[in-house]
Amino acid sequence: MTSTFCGQCTIQMAVVSRKRNRPEEWGDIEPSPVIHLSDLPEHTLEIDLEKMLQQYGAVREITIMPNKRQALVEFEDQSGADKVVARAAEQQFLVGNQRIRVAYSTSKRIIHRAGVTEEYGDERCPPSENNILLLTIYNAHYPINVDVIHQVANRHGKVLRIVVFRRKEVQAMVEFSSVAEARACKRHINGADIYSGCCSLKVEFAKQSRLSVTRNTSESWDYENPLPEYADVSRLRPAASLLGKFESGHPDQSVPSAKGPSEFPDTYSSSGPHGLTNSHTLLNALAMLTPGSSAIAPVNGFPYSDLGLPHSLRKSGSPVVMVYNLNINHMNCDRLFNLFCLYGNVGRIKFLRSKEGSAMVQMHDVASVDRALAYLPMITFAGQTLNGQPSRQTQIMDVPQPHTLPDGTESYKDFTHSRNNRYLQPESAAKNRIYPPSNVLHYWNCPPSFSTEEIQSIFANAAVTIPLTVTPFQKNDRSSSGLLEWGTLEEACEALIVCNHTTIPRAGSRFPFTMRLAFSFTSRDTLAPSHPEVWQPKSRLPSH
Repeated sequence: MTSTFCGQCTIQMAVVSRKRNRPEEWGDIEPSPVIHLSDLPEHTLEIDLEKMLQQYGAVREITIMPNKRQALVEFEDQSGADKVVARAAEQQFLVGNQRIRVAYSTSKRIIHRAGVTEEYGDERCPPSENNILLLTIYNAHYPINVDVIHQVANRHGKVLRIVVFRRKEVQAMVEFSSVAEARACKRHINGADIYSGCCSLKVEFAKQSRLSVTRNTSESWDYENPLPEYADVSRLRPAASLLGKFESGHPDQSVPSAKGPSEFPDTYSSSGPHGLTNSHTLLNALAMLTPGSSAIAPVNGFPYSDLGLPHSLRKSGSPVVMVYNLNINHMNCDRLFNLFCLYGNVGRIKFLRSKEGSAMVQMHDVASVDRALAYLPMITFAGQTLNGQPSRQTQIMDVPQPHTLPDGTESYKDFTHSRNNRYLQPESAAKNRIYPPSNVLHYWNCPPSFSTEEIQSIFANAAVTIPLTVTPFQKNDRSSSGLLEWGTLEEACEALIVCNHTTIPRAGSRFPFTMRLAFSFTSRDTLAPSHPEVWQPKSRLPSH
C-alpha cells in the first residue's frame, strides 16, 4: 500500500489486480471527461474529492449524491479523467479507510436542472456558476428552517436571502452576495450532514438570478431587509451543528450574525485521517440553536418544561399547521388530535379533499404549532413519516358538509371544547411534560386495579403492536399509571395515535376512565419491568 499527499488531503492506494469496477466496464465505454465514483464513505464532501483528484487535472464540476453514496466528477479535459481511471485500475483509491470504485461516465457533461443532476452529451453546455445555491436535504428527520440553513451557509460568505420549500425532499435556496462565496460554500458543505446520521446535503448552483422574499418567516428570509419582529436571529443560543447531534444543553458559544459572515474556529476546515474531512471537527464548528432558560413562552400563560425548541421555531406566525404525508387509509381527525394534543390545545381539524394525505390543524396559539412542528418529522405512522409547516391561514373555517374519509368518519371535526385537551386549566397544564418521540410511552388515568394483561389487550384490540414491557408505578385508590415500551419508535407512535384516549369502563359508574398517553424520556436501559417481557408480531393497522 502506498500513500500520496495532496495539500491537506491524503490519498491511500492499495495495489490490486486489474479488474473492472462496475458493470458498464464489461463492455466498451468511450472515455469521457466525467468519471463516476461509487461506494463513497458517508459524509464525503465535495472538497475532499477535489483535493484528492486535482493532482490529475483541473476539476470543472463535482456533484455529490449523498443518498446513493456516489459522485460525478467532470475534468476540464479528457486527460485528467484518463489519468484517474488508469491509476484506479492498478491502484484502487481509498477515501478514509474505504475502497471506492472509479469508472468513466457514459456522458460527457454534468448539467444541473430543476434540482436534478443530469449527464448529457457534447451538444449540451456545462453548468454555469451562480451566486444562488440549491440545497436538497435528504433524510430530513429534524426541522429545517431559515435559521438552520443560515447557520450552515454563512460561514462562507454574506447570505442575502434564503427560501425553504418542501417537495419530495426538503429544499432550500441560498443567495450569496457573490459567486465566489457561493462556490466556497458549495465546496465545503456538499455531501455533509446537518445533523449526525441525517439531513444530508446535496448542493448545486441554481438557475435563478435573484430570490424573491415577500415576508420574513421560518420558511423565507431577506437578510438585507429584516422585519423587526423577526430580527433576533443573531441572539440565538447554540445547540447542534453541521454533522452534529440534534440536542440541546451545549455551553453557550458565539453564533453567526444574521447580518453577514462570522468567524468560526479554525478546526472547521481541518482534515481527519486519510484526507476525509473530520466530521467530529465539523460537528462543533457551526453552532445552531438551543432554548434559553426563559426563552420559551408558556402555553396559555401556564409554564411547561423540557421542550428543547430552537427560538426560530417559535416564529411560525400562525396557529394553524399544515400536515403532510398522512396515510389517508389509516388517519382521521380523532387520531390526528391524539397526536397534536400533546403539544397544546387543539381546535379544529380539517382534511383536504384537493390534496390527499394533507390536513390542517388549528391550535390554540402559535407556540403550540411551533412545538408540534419541532417533533412532527420524528413521527412515522402507517409507514409514512409526517412533516408539516405553518399555514398562511390563521384559522380554519367551519365546514358544514365535510366529505367522508376512507374509514367512514368525517373529514372535519371541532375539538375546541374537548375534555381531552390537556392545557385547559393551569393545574393540568403545569403537569404536562413534552419530550421528543421515543419508543417508551407514559400512560395514566387507568383503573387502579388495571393489570398488565388488561393494558396489553387495549392495544391488541386496536390491532397495533402490544408493548414489550409494562412497568406500573405505585398504584393509588383512584387510578394507575406507568411506562410502556415498544421495540421501535414507529410502533410506539402508532400505539399513541390509535389508542390515546381509549375509554375503559369504570365499575359501578357511568363515567369511564380515559387512558392518556404521552412520550416519555425514559429509555429501555432504565426500565425495570415488573412482569416478564411479552413479544407479539406487529399486526396490520385497522382502517378505522
